[in-house]
Amino acid sequence: MAEKPRCRIGMHTSLWASSWTREAAELAIPEAAEHGLEVLEIALLDPGVVDVEHSRRLFEKHGVEPTASLCLPFEVTAPLLPEKAEAFLTTALDTAHALGCDILCGVTYSTLGWKSGARPTEGEYDNIVRALKPVARRARGYGMVIGLEPCNRYETHLLNTGAQTMALIERIDEPNLTVHLDTYHMNIEEKGLGAAIREAGSACAYIHLSESDRGVPGTGTIDWDETFRALAEAGFAGDLVMESFVTLPPEIASALCVWRDVAPDRHAVLERGVPYLKSLAKLHGLA
Repeated sequence: MAEKPRCRIGMHTSLWASSWTREAAELAIPEAAEHGLEVLEIALLDPGVVDVEHSRRLFEKHGVEPTASLCLPFEVTAPLLPEKAEAFLTTALDTAHALGCDILCGVTYSTLGWKSGARPTEGEYDNIVRALKPVARRARGYGMVIGLEPCNRYETHLLNTGAQTMALIERIDEPNLTVHLDTYHMNIEEKGLGAAIREAGSACAYIHLSESDRGVPGTGTIDWDETFRALAEAGFAGDLVMESFVTLPPEIASALCVWRDVAPDRHAVLERGVPYLKSLAKLHGLA
């Protein structure tokens, strides 16, 4: 019998820095390796500032693999400005590919914190399709996946659930799209964490593991046992990426409504949260 693929376990780089500078890379990559993390998710909020060759050398030296995520700046947001969104996403995709990423995910379809004040419209979804379809095709040529992350109602009106995201992916109709789930958002919007994971099934290849207060995993109200049980039952074989917002640029902190420290420091997450989630992944046969 073939062995089940093992998930990669990682961390979002907001644990270390608010932007991916050379200094951030030199701090985050060795510490990730030291704590047994296999993946670092780089926030490509400004792809132009990334020193690609410097980061690649560090990733290779420490045996850590990169993934990338973003949210769109409002001046290029896809539901309103699809051509500008496509251009921004193409630049980010090219940077992610140059870094060695196999996925570009996150709020690839809109701007965090922006809401129209009404239900999503067909026109907004049409514009998102126009922006993302050519980017997904370019990503496929790179052998990469594009992920769409549903977020809670206070951060976007467009995609709040896995089911909505699967429907939009079907509408875009490209084979290299995936649902990027996030336990923090699911805890607000879904009819249970396990139910949402099982419903998404093989359509989900990437998940953020984030506590109910975005702090140290295992110290809040997320039902982690149910989460990992459902991931195992769904045959999840993607990336398990922890997300705790210890550092954030002001515009993202405002969009996420993070007004206080969610953890004492990054060491609390690395020394308590990482072993906690790794033990659950091992218990349920995901690592």
